[in-house]
Amino acid sequence: MPAFTIVTTSATQDSDAAEVNTLTDDFGSETEALGYSRRMADEMLGLAAQLSLDFDYSNVALYDGDLLEEDLDPDHPALIGVWVLDEEGCSYVPAAEFRESLAEPEA
Repeated sequence: MPAFTIVTTSATQDSDAAEVNTLTDDFGSETEALGYSRRMADEMLGLAAQLSLDFDYSNVALYDGDLLEEDLDPDHPALIGVWVLDEEGCSYVPAAEFRESLAEPEA
C-alpha cells in the first residue's frame, strides 16, 4: 500500500498563529488518500462552524509518500493538491494551480 502524508493547517482570522498537524498513513490508492483528506477538511469546517470561527489561511494538503520527518511546504515536489477552506466550504486545488495562486500578487 502506498504511503501518503496529510498536513492540516488551521488559522483563524485576527490571529497570527496557525496550528499545523502532520499525519502519515498507508492508503490503497491516491484516490483513497484524497477522499480521506477531503473528510478531514469537512471535519475542520464542521468544527469551525460549531465554534463560530472564521478561517483565514486554513487548508489540508496531500503529499505522495511518507514524509513525516520532512519540512513540507507547497514547493515540495511530492505535493499532490490542497483542500482550501473558507466560509463557502472546501475546494480542491491541484498542486500546480495552488503554487500559481501563491505566486500571484494580491490586488
